[in-house]
Amino acid sequence: MPARRSMAAETRKDPRPSARDIILDAAERVVERDGAGRLTIDAVVRESGFSKGGVLYNFPSKLDLIKGMVARIVDAVHCDIELARKDAREQGHSELSALIRTACEKEPHSQKFMMGLLAAAAEHPELLDPVRGLMTQLREDLVANAADPDLARIVFLAVDGLHFADLLGMDFLSPEERARVEARLVELISEPKS
Repeated sequence: MPARRSMAAETRKDPRPSARDIILDAAERVVERDGAGRLTIDAVVRESGFSKGGVLYNFPSKLDLIKGMVARIVDAVHCDIELARKDAREQGHSELSALIRTACEKEPHSQKFMMGLLAAAAEHPELLDPVRGLMTQLREDLVANAADPDLARIVFLAVDGLHFADLLGMDFLSPEERARVEARLVELISEPKS
């Protein structure tokens, strides 16, 4: 699975990933392959090819490394959100429907990686604060501009449910059913309030 590069890495003129991105890529591979319990600085050193001093220079502790992983996911999601909003405005479409479509079409991190990250966050729940903050702000912004705020909340909850079903390996919908459900969610959010 190719890892998402940070927004800063994507806007640099130099196409090479930064040392931090290489280390975070290595950490993601360790979590995906071996689980969060096996994420150690030494494992990341072996996986990344950096010296221990090089890894510790960028991430002084395992906790800092996990914070970096979460921050990179939040950064990528924030970038996707802003791009969807900008495209919707430029095309004269609803931001709500564009964001729901983006959320449904988004290729998530691997199930094993995300489960590992959640397991690590279970030891330190505050690690998910940036995710909570981003999602809270997004929902507040969009619900404030929705024709039907309650319907917008229902659609967001349904999309969250689909994502959590994926995460937990509970894919109870066929691909065709999933596509129809996602299309209907976009339709619902696009319908004017009656």
